[in-house]
Amino acid sequence: MPAALNLSNLEWAVTTLAELILLVYLVRRKHFRSHPVFSSYVLIVILQSAFTALTYALWDFQSQKVWLMFWLVQLAVTLVRFAAVMELIRHILRPFSGVWALGRRLLLAVVGAVLVYTALLSREYWRKLPLNLDRGAALAVAAVIVALFLFTRYYGLPMENLDRSLCIGFCLYSCFSVINDSIFDKFLLSYLNLWNFLGVLTFLASLLVWIGAAHANPATVPARDFAFVSKEEYGKLSTEVNVRLRELNERLDHVPHSEDQHS
Repeated sequence: MPAALNLSNLEWAVTTLAELILLVYLVRRKHFRSHPVFSSYVLIVILQSAFTALTYALWDFQSQKVWLMFWLVQLAVTLVRFAAVMELIRHILRPFSGVWALGRRLLLAVVGAVLVYTALLSREYWRKLPLNLDRGAALAVAAVIVALFLFTRYYGLPMENLDRSLCIGFCLYSCFSVINDSIFDKFLLSYLNLWNFLGVLTFLASLLVWIGAAHANPATVPARDFAFVSKEEYGKLSTEVNVRLRELNERLDHVPHSEDQHS
């Protein structure tokens, strides 16, 4: 047991160090200007690590109070993670207002499906609600990123190396979280320590992917307002993107949005 505890402490220390290194790169390379939500997510994860260490030092690990605080903080981190993924999608699709309008509605539909999924799984045992929500959110993130990769590949949409690496890191962590949470749901306390260890290890792997991308890519300019794209800008993009994507975006731009109907 002491050996396993020391290994977990070492893993936690290495992961926290990686988080700090990533935050430094985001600031020094000025990536926080183009990816403010992702930068905030990294900062919040660092604060979560400090809060968790302080909580475990003050209260019993298996107490009801610690359980509640852990999952409340985890819920906040999950929400910010999902917002960071939305920021990535918006950053990639920013030249195409019509495509983004459709994507935004699909993301809201995914959120609704996750809530329904969580409620159905937790209707008999409410203590599983946080775990099911975490698993549902991870499943949604993984599905959205895979769909994004397929969409950009099919239409030949360019993607910056930093955005691609951030998506890969989120997808890697989300896919493993679904598997890890499902195993934990089956074995509960007998799997608790291993569940926590493997979850942190997978997040460390994602951090290393993000650190490599933040270090290798130069500073990016802040994302521009993309609510409207002129015909001249479409002309510049014509050599970069497939004609089918521009046609799709133009059709979606002519679809009346709900907010326009109420104005």
